This record gives sequence, structure tokens and C-alpha cells, in this order.
Amino acid sequence: MYNKKDKVFNWFNILLSIFQALNLSLFIFFINESFFAPIEKYELETYGTLLLGLSLVLTVKLFFQLANGFIFNSEQTISEIVFKKISYFNYSGVVMLIANLILNFVYPESKVVILIGSLLILLINGIGWFTTLKSHRKFITSNFVYFILYLCALEVAPVILIGTYLLERSL
Repeated sequence: MYNKKDKVFNWFNILLSIFQALNLSLFIFFINESFFAPIEKYELETYGTLLLGLSLVLTVKLFFQLANGFIFNSEQTISEIVFKKISYFNYSGVVMLIANLILNFVYPESKVVILIGSLLILLINGIGWFTTLKSHRKFITSNFVYFILYLCALEVAPVILIGTYLLERSL
């Protein structure tokens, strides 16, 4: 991560992010299979919808984050923050891959594996957020209002929208 400082758009990062989107879509698909009653004949369509929606949300979120840096004239700092967030998100992809392999081949529909995998993923991303925020403390405190707007618009809102969509779809 520190060797490629501020290079959000390098090939390794792009390929790892595509792998992460495939992995996260599969993990959400397994969550849907385990906790909700899915319709068997629409499995491929459900996965495709999850993959397309998740890829669209992640791509739009990335461009809004970078546009935010451009608008507020802090491209370098925002680019570094985005790179670190993507890196930690991709690190959690390794845990997600292991959880997906276990859910597919060893313990299908295991709620314990899903919960442990989810907790580890949240822990890795939480550590990433904490270290990123800690290293950019001066920048955040000098732009606190913009940081709160950023959190609400680009971090919390997509999670609420996706969660609401998945809950409505399952009911």
C-alpha cells in the first residue's frame, strides 16, 4: 500500500477491485441464500443484479469521492484517502474469498461462517478507516463540515439504500 502511494488507478488496484466486487456480490448472494428464502430458478439473475448494482455503486462512489477532492481543491489528500480505503477494502477481499469458498464447498448456508466473515470484514475495514482518519486528522479537523457531509452522502447513504433494497426484495 505504501509503495504505490496515491495511485488509485493502477492496473493492480483496478483488477483487485474487480475481484473484490465479484467476491462481495457472491458473499451477499450467500447471505441472501442463508437468511432469506430465495427463489431457486433466479439464482444467476440475482447474482448478476447484485454484481451490476454493487459495481455501479462502488464506481459512482469512487468518482464522487474524487470529484469532491477536485471541487474543494484537495485532490492529493482525497486521492490518498480513497487509495487507502480501497486498499483495506481489497484486503478484506481475502477474508471474503475464504468465507465464499467455505460457504460454497464446505458448509453451504452456514450462518456462523457468514457472521464470522462479516465481523472480520468489518474489523479490517474499521481498522482501515481508523488508521486513515488518524493519519489525516489535521485535514479532517480543518474541513470538519465537509467531512460530515462526505460521511452522510458517500458512506452512510449507499449502505442504507442497498440495505433497504435487499430487505424489500426479500419480503
